[in-house]
Amino acid sequence: MIKKIYNGMENSTAIQKMRTAMTSEVFMIIQCVIAAVFVSFSSKDDFTSIVYGDILFATVCSFALIVCEDIIATLMPFLLISAMSIKCYDSFDVFIKFVWFAPVLALAIIFHFVVYHKKFELGAIWKGTLFVGIAVTLGGLGKITVPEYFSGTALFYTTGLGLGMFAIYMLLNAQYTYGEKYDMRKKFSLIMTMVGLFCVYMIVNFYIANWSTFVKSGSTLAFQWRNNVSTILMLTFPFGFFLSSKKYPFIIAGFLQYIGIMLTGSRGGTLFGTIELGICLLVFLLADKPNRKKNLIVIGILWAIVLALAQPVIRFLLPVIKRFATENSVRLGLFSRAIEDFKSNPLFGRGLGYMGNTDVHDPAKFALCWYHSAPFQVIGSFGIAGILAFSYQLYNRMRVLFERITLFNLTLFVAYAGLFMMSLVNPGEFSPIPYGMIATLFFVLCDKNNKYEALDKNKEEVLKIKVKRK
Repeated sequence: MIKKIYNGMENSTAIQKMRTAMTSEVFMIIQCVIAAVFVSFSSKDDFTSIVYGDILFATVCSFALIVCEDIIATLMPFLLISAMSIKCYDSFDVFIKFVWFAPVLALAIIFHFVVYHKKFELGAIWKGTLFVGIAVTLGGLGKITVPEYFSGTALFYTTGLGLGMFAIYMLLNAQYTYGEKYDMRKKFSLIMTMVGLFCVYMIVNFYIANWSTFVKSGSTLAFQWRNNVSTILMLTFPFGFFLSSKKYPFIIAGFLQYIGIMLTGSRGGTLFGTIELGICLLVFLLADKPNRKKNLIVIGILWAIVLALAQPVIRFLLPVIKRFATENSVRLGLFSRAIEDFKSNPLFGRGLGYMGNTDVHDPAKFALCWYHSAPFQVIGSFGIAGILAFSYQLYNRMRVLFERITLFNLTLFVAYAGLFMMSLVNPGEFSPIPYGMIATLFFVLCDKNNKYEALDKNKEEVLKIKVKRK
């Protein structure tokens, strides 16, 4: 029966045309424009249009799962949902009303992975992913209460960051493949760049909606979703630079996304985004030899502009600079609690479901009481078991990144470094959807890129240094 359905889909001319359309650049642009329309009709107090936008793109995802064997067709709508939804803070009560759509999406997912089943294989990062999954699942053992561990919120995050993420890894590793139809590196980079530019639009749209306030203050505007949008942009902007190695004007997209980060007023984004940009420019100056002269000229011109406009730039960023010195009490309080929680249960920590720190930080509904820093999250929630597991995962991931030193792998490294740095001061990668999942996908694609060497017509190697697999 399943084989018959598969053959029917493969032999249908209409289905093949739909597949081509759904993975085309034109359809990607159309999706971004539609998402921009939904965002334009939203406001701080009314994000109904975004909710309906999410439902529309969830429908696109479901349709793509059924029609397309290539799972990359689902990536753009998924990322647009993730990007739009960051504006909907503390919106559990709104989104839960649309829980009726969950069975539709679930059936589409089941259909895809059954009909388009691909052989599971253990990729290069399976050990690190599994070890973290086990450590997260055991978090709080011996200390956490049964109601805390099995609360709906705790189960979602424990599953999503634990063995659920390992299951996601296995599915992504089976489904994402490099082939002859298109260059996966360019396709993925284009999707990430478009999503980044969409995020820039969201920020600009906010400034336009609050133009009078901006003109009066002359500095960054405060909005609740600034850290989240900065995190997404730090994940996406290096891919504009990667595409510039193929078509140079794409470098504009990379710089626009960095400017978007500066407009957010996020302290983490401002600091770590600038560090990430520095790393990115250094990487491409060294690795993108054909465009080295152009890059030097562009960087020189931009640096001259920044120096010429130093005073207005500092004035614009003044609220961010002041907040570095004044708004640290909550985070410092949480860091102190993380150490206390580690001492209370050194081997397995307090677990993700522990809500004893709400007197320091009161989370939104259906959110954990985060420590707002990855190292402190690990020691506070998972103890020594977590320290060992997450350290091995990082080693495992870095080994894969530098197994084959290509421009794409270096781009993945820069993008992941951005997420890693942002996770030092925010939940970051500890949000399974989308950040944890995107990080996992990065290393799936990196592993595939390493194995793709025999088919690589573009000869992407930057250095001929190889790290042997164990």
